[in-house]
Amino acid sequence: MEDVDVIIIGGGAAGLMCAAGAVKRGRRVLVLERNAQVAQKVRISGGGRANFTNLHASPANFLSD
Repeated sequence: MEDVDVIIIGGGAAGLMCAAGAVKRGRRVLVLERNAQVAQKVRISGGGRANFTNLHASPANFLSD
């Protein structure tokens, strides 16, 4: 196993955002998730509208002035 700087327990929305922020700052990150895939609850939240894996979603759907 490689050395990591940060270990995040939980691959939900908060865990993935934390991991993305740490990686952006140059940290080596390990995300531990008990389910077979990360973000399982995120994919079904909001009837799919909050699904960040949705192919038709763009930044315009989430950003405002």
